[in-house]
Amino acid sequence: NLKVKMKTLRPPKLNKGDAIGLVAPASALADSTKLEKAVHYFELQGYRVEVGKNVGRVHGYLAGTDEERAADLHAMFSNKHVKAILALRGGYGTPRLLPRLNYSLIARHPKILCGYSDLTALSLAIWKKCRLVTFHGPMAGVDFAGTVDAFTEEMFWRSLTSTKKIGRIQFPESPDSLRKGTARGRLLGGNLFRATHFILFVQ
Repeated sequence: NLKVKMKTLRPPKLNKGDAIGLVAPASALADSTKLEKAVHYFELQGYRVEVGKNVGRVHGYLAGTDEERAADLHAMFSNKHVKAILALRGGYGTPRLLPRLNYSLIARHPKILCGYSDLTALSLAIWKKCRLVTFHGPMAGVDFAGTVDAFTEEMFWRSLTSTKKIGRIQFPESPDSLRKGTARGRLLGGNLFRATHFILFVQ
């Protein structure tokens, strides 16, 4: 059997005035004020914000039922005004959405998708099914709902608002490495506990 090679999809960059969609594919926000703070932050940066219809719901340890959380993702990918989709937080439950997602819809509307931790499952499933480049980076209700780490903030906006290659990244602190050296290849994000001080690309 011949294996058909899928074309890599790269989402358009984010421009001032664009709408950013906020969703909660995993756990619910423990503090509802973090949503307000995140919305305020992005509006101050010059963007409009669309909040998922079901954000704020609680279903056990999840931010709504599987159907509700999947519906918000579909709505954001369908919304022609939304150019970037950011998770409010990670936690648990994102892998439960994977069989419910309309990957054809996602592939037809390639957009920026950003998150880490439990969102890794979503990024990798979308890569496998759609070959859409996603961003393993900070989340709205965690990293942008309080004091924002300066390096994380800089890398976030550079990555999402420009088509230029990032190039060599100079970390404020030297990250730990198992083995020193250089490498070249495709980088797939992992289930990192914190996004501070780095942003990885699934591409």
